[in-house]
Amino acid sequence: MAKLVPGAVRLRKQIDQRWPKRDRRSDGWIGDKAHSKRRSDHNPDKNGWVHALDIDENMGKRGVWRNGRNARRLANQLRMYAASDLPGSDRVKYIVYEGRIASGTYRSKWWKWRPGNWGHYQHIHISFTKAAQTDRKIWPLPILATSKKQAKHWKANLERGSSQ
Repeated sequence: MAKLVPGAVRLRKQIDQRWPKRDRRSDGWIGDKAHSKRRSDHNPDKNGWVHALDIDENMGKRGVWRNGRNARRLANQLRMYAASDLPGSDRVKYIVYEGRIASGTYRSKWWKWRPGNWGHYQHIHISFTKAAQTDRKIWPLPILATSKKQAKHWKANLERGSSQ
């Protein structure tokens, strides 16, 4: 039985709490038939874990209007978090949004947006490492904070790149 890694479940829950009426039409985690024909983090691994999550870019009410401003902020904060040494930052493998990808794969482009033909214009794609299988901690992203005080603290940590 396929199951989404707990770190991704936690992130999705925080996003849903922040934007309860957001559009979910481009959300997804389990691979479809097209995904099953190729290597993809949307496909379950040998233990049934799925290491990918797609989040629709429209954080407002459902409808045809899309602007992605909050999705862009979320994607950028995820990228900054992944590049930090904050606890849990090792849960992120790579992020794709608006035709760009960011990852820790290449030292010269370490967690910087790289343009290309990466797709994902209607949603943010987040791939997770094995660390997300056991790490269920909160995602300390300012955009997901539940108070102004918490947002300020998380923003300072994110900009500093550490939890000190």
